[in-house]
Amino acid sequence: MSSKSNLHLVNFIDQFTPEILGAIWITEEDLGSDLIGFDELNYLFDGLISQYLYGKAGIDEDKHLERPNTFFTSNFKLKLCLVHVKIQNIQAGLLDDQMVLFNETDTESTRNKILIINSTSSSHWGTDLQKRYPQFQFIDLILNKN
Repeated sequence: MSSKSNLHLVNFIDQFTPEILGAIWITEEDLGSDLIGFDELNYLFDGLISQYLYGKAGIDEDKHLERPNTFFTSNFKLKLCLVHVKIQNIQAGLLDDQMVLFNETDTESTRNKILIINSTSSSHWGTDLQKRYPQFQFIDLILNKN
């Protein structure tokens, strides 16, 4: 069952409970520190996102393929996965390829919740993914700056 919530950033980090396998972060822009939710996700993922951006600085953007950015960390002593996808780069099969990561994140427990994070209220990603992956519960989170 897919659900949708509008969140202020204050409540955003509280959504990462022990039942969460990970998150798919869908943005209109490339991954960068100016995105809504960046600071909170960077904190949750132990600074890995900013380390990635620092290491990527100076690399010719035209020379690398547009692909999702994937990060792993531990939360409540459990593996947590984050996939960042630029909405313009979503094509057939791209999210399906990333769903394999969630299947492999936790094979031992009954955790099955995946957050779909975006700033567009017209998104129905959770509903669409729920039809293809009924073993997961998708939760659409719409981030607001306030």
